Amino acid sequence: MLDFAISVNNIFKRYIVFDSNRSKLLHYFFLLKNNKGMREVWALKDINFQIKRGEAVAIIGRNGGGKSTLLEILAGTLTPTKGSIKVHGRVSALLELGSGFNPQYSGRENVLLNGLLLGLCKDDILSRFDEIEAFAEIGLAIDQPVKTYSTGMIMRLAFAVQILCDPDILIIDEALSVGDFFFQQKCLSYIRDLIAKGVTLLFVSHDMGMVRNLCPRAIYLKNGKLIFDGNSHTASSLFYEEQSPLSRNGSHENKISSSLSPISVKGKAGTFFADKKILKDAIWIGSESNDREQLVAVCLFGSENQPKMIFQIGEKMIVKVLFKPRKKIINHIVIEIKNKFGNVITSTGSLQSKIFKRFDTTNIQVFELSMNLMIEAGKYSLNVFMCSETKKNQGKVIDETGSLGPFEVKWDYEKHTAPFLGMFGMPTSSKFRAVIKK
Repeated sequence: MLDFAISVNNIFKRYIVFDSNRSKLLHYFFLLKNNKGMREVWALKDINFQIKRGEAVAIIGRNGGGKSTLLEILAGTLTPTKGSIKVHGRVSALLELGSGFNPQYSGRENVLLNGLLLGLCKDDILSRFDEIEAFAEIGLAIDQPVKTYSTGMIMRLAFAVQILCDPDILIIDEALSVGDFFFQQKCLSYIRDLIAKGVTLLFVSHDMGMVRNLCPRAIYLKNGKLIFDGNSHTASSLFYEEQSPLSRNGSHENKISSSLSPISVKGKAGTFFADKKILKDAIWIGSESNDREQLVAVCLFGSENQPKMIFQIGEKMIVKVLFKPRKKIINHIVIEIKNKFGNVITSTGSLQSKIFKRFDTTNIQVFELSMNLMIEAGKYSLNVFMCSETKKNQGKVIDETGSLGPFEVKWDYEKHTAPFLGMFGMPTSSKFRAVIKK
């Protein structure tokens, strides 16, 4: 038996785009000889990789990077322009919500239809139907037309069909982002069980916390090119950096090299090296520059000093910031946290901790901040600022990372009593007291 589930060799995908319907008509009317108003768009360019059986691999990148196109080719719904793909095993692909569902049919009828399309016989589908229905948790809606379903209900049913049909290879493209919190937990738990049983996972998501949690390996695509294939922590750092509105100049190819190598800083005391062991767990890495003050890297850790992006309510989160200070003035590091609506949850740092530090060197320094996450369950972004104080409680920004993350705060509200309800937990004390009768 071959030891790989997927082999991708020199894949290219080209689309022909016309400026107008007239250009398209002339192109085909003159037997493809008229190319005026026509241009080529290459969605994928020379993609090569192999995925072993039982391996969990994420495909990441910004919109337009080529992720969905690649998954459609792997699922067999799209043909490459050049190159070859070998897929060994039954593929279950959850690409577009409701794809393969007939809106006029009931959920029950669509389960049978999709099972047959996946290569199962009718008896096999019927024998597992109760399990599929229970997993989807849509109740009596199973016998209603799919056109009456919400997007969440469609995702539940589609996911239940795909993963309970015993796939050898499971392909998921952002579908989990639609489900509610508890159903996401259920799906992720089931996916981990499938991986443990030897199922190959190919996972596309913009949620780097989920990527790092599920997949040790990640393939990073940009503008249709494979930029990086390796450790998901390093890949997610590149994704964060590209997401930043203040991304530094220079190619990601160069930044990959610098993120895996020591950063050197020249100062009066000689050359200082920030060893790559310090940087390997960073969620963001800035550009290498020896001639200016700047933020160098940002790391997130849990209470046991392990890299972490998913926390429980009340759990300690440690933020470590590597930076090159501005000499002979007070330098401050500010850490800002926003919720999914863009509201600032907190903004704190060295000033609030009453740390007023002057540096006589530009060697890399580390600022460490620890906070207990007494905030409601959800996803949050992180922004780090490096500032200099100009006068009391005022200053100017020297450098900033832009939005990083998201990191996630979780809580199982069904099984455990939360330490608080609402947006924030505040320090409190309480007691019962008997009424003394006179």
